[in-house]
Amino acid sequence: MISIQNTENLTGVTISGDFNDLYQLVEAFHTITVDEFSTKHLQYIDISMRVLGVCYDVRHSMQGDREVELVENGMDEETMKWHSIIAPVNNVYYSDNHLYPEMFLVMLALNALIKLRIRELTKSKYYFDGAFDRRAVWDQTIATIRLFQSEFAKCVQKAMTEASYTRWLKYMNNDYINIENIACQYIDLLNVRYINMDREKRQKQLSVIAKRIAEFESNSEHNEIRAEVLAAAKRFGCSTDDIRLSDVDYPDEIIW
Repeated sequence: MISIQNTENLTGVTISGDFNDLYQLVEAFHTITVDEFSTKHLQYIDISMRVLGVCYDVRHSMQGDREVELVENGMDEETMKWHSIIAPVNNVYYSDNHLYPEMFLVMLALNALIKLRIRELTKSKYYFDGAFDRRAVWDQTIATIRLFQSEFAKCVQKAMTEASYTRWLKYMNNDYINIENIACQYIDLLNVRYINMDREKRQKQLSVIAKRIAEFESNSEHNEIRAEVLAAAKRFGCSTDDIRLSDVDYPDEIIW
């Protein structure tokens, strides 16, 4: 089962699991996202690329390119004797870290992509018409994504006060968040700002950052960035995803 834990300095979360856990998550990410070469649902491509950014690190984690740890699996000498076998007493878990603001965006993006998948599976105009349709209700991809989101929510609950967590749930699950329209460069800005905070300030700002992302359409700073990105993309004849903010640089090393 996928495990998600807060990092020591609350810089983000650690996603971990055994090979099969992470493989199933990677498959779900690839299934639910919209391919960059798709000819339909083009408005979902940018947020899909951010989800696949997390997927990229999870996939490399499962290949042993990130952190590796041994986790007790419940096997002991008496059980081995009873079954006449020799077995390892630990399972190998692979893990990697992800920034909190980025994960807030990914959670909102996954909500939008789940709604899209339900509509695609059931041929319904509105996702809530098909959420319990037999063609979607037990869909493995959606179930895997929801489990991933629920594990993340447990981390947020541990990092916030009860009142803040209640507000966070409201921000993140509003039916009228058009997250596919967000300028993802704004998330890069929030990521870098968050990295430069100390742990105490991060804890105080978590709910605020989530609100800014969820309510991006009424955020003046986001709208200014979006206008600049659109203008630059038009000027250079490229995708908005190719535009980077000149004064936003990620550090070479992040203290998690």
